[in-house]
Amino acid sequence: MKSEKTDYAYLLTRATKSAGSIIKDTKKLNRLVDTAALSIDSGVSRMNSIKSDLGALLSLIKAWAKGDYRDVSKTTLLLSAGAVIYFVNPMDAIPDILPATGLLDDATVIGVVITSVKKDIESFKLWESAQADITNPRQPESILA
Repeated sequence: MKSEKTDYAYLLTRATKSAGSIIKDTKKLNRLVDTAALSIDSGVSRMNSIKSDLGALLSLIKAWAKGDYRDVSKTTLLLSAGAVIYFVNPMDAIPDILPATGLLDDATVIGVVITSVKKDIESFKLWESAQADITNPRQPESILA
């Protein structure tokens, strides 16, 4: 019996090609991010180990689509959108309807992409944190207190 190996690079390449057209349409890009966010929060996702970085990745894509954050390479954007496309596609290498193992390939693909773009995610998190500080400045402590 011949062992079949999933070619994640090929699957991610296909998803990345789809991402090329999606990132040109902010409505489609926002829909993609919203769909992925719902999948993460649905309780179906067993991707807790990468949930935080995936959330940051979705926020990065959303901020880029709104034009708020542009300090990201096209390669990072394509890989990120491609990974999200792969994540929301229920019929990928291992169909998501299979209990426990269905999201394993999604976690693998997203984990590889997150590792590849980790520096961009960290830069985005710093930027996002700075934006939060600007919109919600901390009140100085009272001298009289």
